[in-house]
Amino acid sequence: MKPEKVFKRYDIRGKYPEELDEEFADLLGKSLGTFVQRNYPKKVVVCRDNKESSKTLKKSFIKGLKSTGVEIIDIGSGPTDYAAFTGREKDTVSVQVTSSHLPLEFNGFKFMYPEGNGFLNPDLDSVKDRFRNREFSQGTGKVEQYPEALEEYKENLKLFARRLSENLDKKVVIDTLGGATDSLLAETLRAIGANVVDLGEEKEEKPYRDPPNPRPENLKELKAKVDETNADIGLATDMDGDRVTLYKDGFVDGNKVLAVFSQIFEGDVVASIDTSKSLEETTEEQVFYTRVGDPFVMDNAIEKDVELAGEPNGHYAFLNFVPYNSGTLAALILAGVDLERYLDKIPEHHSVRESYEVEDKKKRMEAVENRIKEEYKIVSRKDGLKVESPDVRALIRPSGSSPKIRVVTESKDRHKAEEEADNLEKIVRNP
Repeated sequence: MKPEKVFKRYDIRGKYPEELDEEFADLLGKSLGTFVQRNYPKKVVVCRDNKESSKTLKKSFIKGLKSTGVEIIDIGSGPTDYAAFTGREKDTVSVQVTSSHLPLEFNGFKFMYPEGNGFLNPDLDSVKDRFRNREFSQGTGKVEQYPEALEEYKENLKLFARRLSENLDKKVVIDTLGGATDSLLAETLRAIGANVVDLGEEKEEKPYRDPPNPRPENLKELKAKVDETNADIGLATDMDGDRVTLYKDGFVDGNKVLAVFSQIFEGDVVASIDTSKSLEETTEEQVFYTRVGDPFVMDNAIEKDVELAGEPNGHYAFLNFVPYNSGTLAALILAGVDLERYLDKIPEHHSVRESYEVEDKKKRMEAVENRIKEEYKIVSRKDGLKVESPDVRALIRPSGSSPKIRVVTESKDRHKAEEEADNLEKIVRNP
């Protein structure tokens, strides 16, 4: 087992069982338990998604935790924000067994602080070091089953959403991809008055989509059902329920969804650096930009004391609920408001997103910077290079999870965005 292969920038993910198995989970439980013993109250909330491999991985992880003397609060299965919400309520570190939207052959783990936000790199590295060095505390922990947690989470979801609901009688088609929000999303939507068509209700096998990623190319059935039933909107969540995709007269870009939320919630907004300028042009408040990745976004959101934070990939967090992305709560809010009124106020921007494989991300980024600083104005080095020319903004950044350079270009003129993407492709490939 090589921890460097599965400890990623934001969490732990790998192919099951080749890279990550029950023995790995046991050692990881010991590693986290030791970290918790030395830094936090000696309790850990543990949850999982509904993949078959998550059951045995969770069992082994709990075994490892228990051997360090930590008390485990087992809350069963559900979305990741359910784990984060319960961890905050209990003032403990929380864990989710999941690989989120990756193909079903993968699995992994997410760690959240007692505040609810995801672990940052230094603490994830500390757990990795203990895993590598086999430096474990020893003790006799215990496991507490907490079946009431899910109902408490659902009630708080509904209370939060009802405060914002405009009592619209919407017909909503949902596709959970058979993931952790299966039945939960339909139940809570119906509780706030939506007329729900749930694609998952007719599926025997769960999860039923591979990869469980709510990208438009994986949501053809959702689109067809919305059109067939003349529904108002379609909503889809990923495997662990931390992303949401909106379909309304076509798939709505994640930047626009974040701009919708910025009109619903008062105050400043924290967003990842790859977010569209349309957010700045929609909200009257200040937008604070961070590195791409939800742990960095949430950490900054807590520091700035904002109520709304998000990324254009479908991650949206409402910090008065919990500082973690909640696809379920985002879906409930979108189903309860007049979307056309908010969407009409968002300026149109066109963006192009591309990724290019490279052998050495660091060296390639250095070469790219030397090349483009003569042609572009560099406005930020927060995460890669954010550059501007008169009509186009672009972000060139190394991927946090794969050997790739990612490029995003944006302009009010679609042709110029595409033209700039072509130009930057040449620079990235041959700096």
